[in-house]
Amino acid sequence: MTDSHAPFPKPVQKEALERQRRRCASCRTIITGLGRSGAQQHVFGEGVEAHHVIPHKLGGPLTPENCVIICRACHLSAHQGGRFADVSIYNDLKNLTMLAKIARIAALYPHYRG
Repeated sequence: MTDSHAPFPKPVQKEALERQRRRCASCRTIITGLGRSGAQQHVFGEGVEAHHVIPHKLGGPLTPENCVIICRACHLSAHQGGRFADVSIYNDLKNLTMLAKIARIAALYPHYRG
């Protein structure tokens, strides 16, 4: 288990966004840029964020497979309304390999593969 949050490197974020066909992995809104760079073109004027499918503090790697690019609102929703420190929803994955954990949670994002 890792103590801190670690952001995804930009190349990883770009690869994840391309896998998603430049759409939010959750709501499918078109994404024109990472962070706040595409906010003006976003349907609700918000930026997008890189989200760890499996949190870094639970050993989630900084890889494209473990990264989804989602709208700020979708990110808050993914963390139960902004409870970023609460990782209890992952407790049922303890006995799986990391790849199996990623696959299980990634399947919850309807546009993980675009």
